[in-house]
Amino acid sequence: MTEPAPPGGRQKQRQRLTDSGPDRPPGGVASRPLLVLAQLVAAWAAGSVFLPTAWLVLLAVLFAGDEAVALAAAALGVAALLGYLVIVIRATRGVSVLGATRGGRLLWALLVLGLGTAGWALGWVVTDVAGLGVSRDLLLTAVLGGVPYALVAGTLLRGWRHKGVALGLSVALLGAGVAVLRQEPPDDLEARLAAGDLHRETAYVVAVPGYRPDGRDYGGGLGGSGFTPADPAAIPPDRYVRIVAYDRLLPGAAVCGQPTAQDADLPTGSCTAEPGGLVHRQGPVEHGYQVRVGRRYVTVVGSTAVPRDLLRSAARSLRPATARDLGEQEQTGDYYAARVPGYTPQLMGIPAGLVYMPSDHTGNGGQSVHITLSVSQADGDLCYLAQKCTPVGSGLTYVRREDTHGYAARRGTVTVQVLGGLRVDAKPLRQAALDARPATDDELRRLLPPLEPRTPLGRLRRWLRTF
Repeated sequence: MTEPAPPGGRQKQRQRLTDSGPDRPPGGVASRPLLVLAQLVAAWAAGSVFLPTAWLVLLAVLFAGDEAVALAAAALGVAALLGYLVIVIRATRGVSVLGATRGGRLLWALLVLGLGTAGWALGWVVTDVAGLGVSRDLLLTAVLGGVPYALVAGTLLRGWRHKGVALGLSVALLGAGVAVLRQEPPDDLEARLAAGDLHRETAYVVAVPGYRPDGRDYGGGLGGSGFTPADPAAIPPDRYVRIVAYDRLLPGAAVCGQPTAQDADLPTGSCTAEPGGLVHRQGPVEHGYQVRVGRRYVTVVGSTAVPRDLLRSAARSLRPATARDLGEQEQTGDYYAARVPGYTPQLMGIPAGLVYMPSDHTGNGGQSVHITLSVSQADGDLCYLAQKCTPVGSGLTYVRREDTHGYAARRGTVTVQVLGGLRVDAKPLRQAALDARPATDDELRRLLPPLEPRTPLGRLRRWLRTF
């Protein structure tokens, strides 16, 4: 017969079986701290010894120039490191929550390898961003490189005492890394200037009373290129007369009893029949006439700023254009001219015709009151294409061209010019030329947008700064 177990014997026997079972290391509870330490040290070695060694081998293979061998070496290195971690967890399975089964041990190895490598890479980046120089110190790299692997292994230990320490350290280090990465990177103003196609030596600013920048706006009314009157009412309308001939009619499109030439851009808002067979057509931005000359239908259209009497007079004086009207262009039968006092004809391309602009060059609307600040290298001729070029003191030269005028000055290695349309008074142009100065770094930063991140790290840092 089996001798009955003494009181408490079954409990002691069950405890011995538990202590020597698959979830406990041989040798009982007393050896558990040593096994925990062994696992953490072995996991630490994966990042401090094996990973740097594999990285150096991969770099050597890449330097040799054989990409296929490099890929094979990388795959072999990952497999070897994963195999090493499987051996580690198999030997220390009793202290891990994933050590009881084969699938759990493989998952442990994958988690330590994947999360540990991610932490290793993040730590490398964070220490470089913080300027700690860890990546340039082999000893520090070796000592700290295994910490992420040991922390991942620590979070998978049995018992909350060790697990809590590992989790706390992991959260603290991750928070510190996020805080470092959320910081604004050093402002590389020169790179931003290059990306914005700007050069510091030619970046000048000025403010023009009564005007607002319409190009490079540095804030506070300072501009670096074009300026438009702040009051829209101060911008005059365009003035022009366009004469184009057509040889076909649009079927069924009659306006006030008058047919419409095909492809013509005649306004059709309203129409008024006039004595002599003329029909005046009015639109929101243009108005004009259509006249039959031989087999052609010739349109005389102008902007609404051109008087109706002037267009009527031009329509009644239509004639084939002469060589004087056309300049060097050969008369092909498509060009018609008219008498338009105060206007000078110019050739149009598509459609072929003549456009008449005010002879005093003041009819180009907004351009006639526009102001431009330009800066170029001081090796050009101040008087290039100028009709008038006169030094006026204070280092300035008055320049008058066909449809602009203003002032130019040498400033060291650059030439600064402030030119305006012919409707702009010379006084504000002169003052702007005197006031123009190089933009400060703060003004350049205000103008230039931040550089778009081009690397995963840059995009990560920008994303972190959104929180």
